[in-house]
Amino acid sequence: YTKKTRRKYNKRYEDNPGLKIKPRRHILFAIDTSGSVSTNELKECINELYHIHKTGTEITVVEADAAISHIAKFNPKKDFHIHGRRGTSFQPVIDYFNENVHKYTCLIYFTDGEAPAPTPAKGRMLWVLSSQSPLNPELVGPQIKLN
Repeated sequence: YTKKTRRKYNKRYEDNPGLKIKPRRHILFAIDTSGSVSTNELKECINELYHIHKTGTEITVVEADAAISHIAKFNPKKDFHIHGRRGTSFQPVIDYFNENVHKYTCLIYFTDGEAPAPTPAKGRMLWVLSSQSPLNPELVGPQIKLN
């Protein structure tokens, strides 16, 4: 989106303010909906999702367990329903992100970390582990743990 600013020089019209172009962020937010993730951990995830949305970021939510079960744009005014609750595999979401890497700024994967490590993603990625799960050294890339 564009914003007019007096700090930037307008080359065409000297008396008018210049334009500052700021790209919008579009995040792919993956939620591990496997059976090993508890309801309290999913509540933590949804809470973080609402806080990220408040920063003005456009979010696409991917719900996945052993396979991708649901992909949709995040709308905070609608109720959030969880799909899945089977086994765990990180690879389907990583493959989807690698196919659409130019569409998204980054991938944030919320999980309990209890699955084999996938192949590395082509773009920027962050693993967010719930407060009840330990860090997983097998996962490639930066990891944070919620408090």
